[in-house]
Amino acid sequence: MKKSRRERRAIARKNKTTFVPQYNGKSPQSYKEYYGVGYERFNNTFVTIAK
Repeated sequence: MKKSRRERRAIARKNKTTFVPQYNGKSPQSYKEYYGVGYERFNNTFVTIAK
């Protein structure tokens, strides 16, 4: 069974190892990279991403 982030953090603390988050084998993606749309949420409104 897959462990939650909280469980993996607790195990890392217990074993005194550094916690490494899992992003399905990739680094974190921005909204634009994930959806391919030039808008991002900011203060609960959609803002156009400037280049």
